[in-house]
Amino acid sequence: MATLKQLKTFIAVAEYKKMSEAAKKLYISQPTVSQVISDLENEYHAKLFNRVSKQLEITPAGTLLLSHAREITAVSEQLEQSMKYVNSLRPLRIGATITIGNILMSSIVEQLIKTYPDIDATVIVNNTKIIEQKLLHDELDIAMAEGIIVHQDIITKPVMEDSLCLICGKNHPFASRNSITMEDLRNQNFILREKGSGTRAIFENIMLAHHIPYVVKWECSGRCAIIDAVRHNLGLGILSQQCAAEYVDKGEVASCLIEDVSMKRYFYLCHNQNRAITSQMRDFTNVVISMSDCC
Repeated sequence: MATLKQLKTFIAVAEYKKMSEAAKKLYISQPTVSQVISDLENEYHAKLFNRVSKQLEITPAGTLLLSHAREITAVSEQLEQSMKYVNSLRPLRIGATITIGNILMSSIVEQLIKTYPDIDATVIVNNTKIIEQKLLHDELDIAMAEGIIVHQDIITKPVMEDSLCLICGKNHPFASRNSITMEDLRNQNFILREKGSGTRAIFENIMLAHHIPYVVKWECSGRCAIIDAVRHNLGLGILSQQCAAEYVDKGEVASCLIEDVSMKRYFYLCHNQNRAITSQMRDFTNVVISMSDCC
């Protein structure tokens, strides 16, 4: 019978597709990882991986084991967390993408602990790609993301509507216009969020769909840096309307309407389907939905 440690090692190899990479992530030696996979193959009399183009490709038997291994490790983690806090608070590890972390998460967590004071919430704010990985690796219980997550193991549910806006400096030629066209954006300089950001991915898809080339002059992970660069007329920016509203109202930057282009999107509630849903995850979901109903 496979041990929990063996299953965790197997999951890491399946996810990273290289024993050396799995060993590095697990802080163990590569020969140890190799031995674990060999022992599992002997235990179940099945080949779990094939070597293809310098990386490992999981076999049908490996895929079956992976599904059960994830379920077992998820239950083990839940048990460990539950017993750790059995006489204390209910822990909840929340993820938020940067836009949501900037404009919503503080209010949500404030309402959460007000409504459920026994929940001990910790929050990690990062871009969509990182949040997705942390959900997959069981480093988060639940998350809110503005970017599209396509991994089959993560369930997403739209809970709030949002919209992106194009911003420019108050001295930019676009600032005095009622609207612009997509063609006006051809070869313009842009101040964008970093790769892996949901906001950037949506913008890139819009530009690609309209066949409009553009120039990335700056990459920033925070809205303040983007606003500052745009304010100094160093390029155009793309942000959530809620992120930009304060600066637009102050007249520091201008918001530009793009004709015949919708930049509406949703904020999604996300969790790993291989992890059991806890009471605190359900309570967090209820708080988010109740707040979205009030918006």
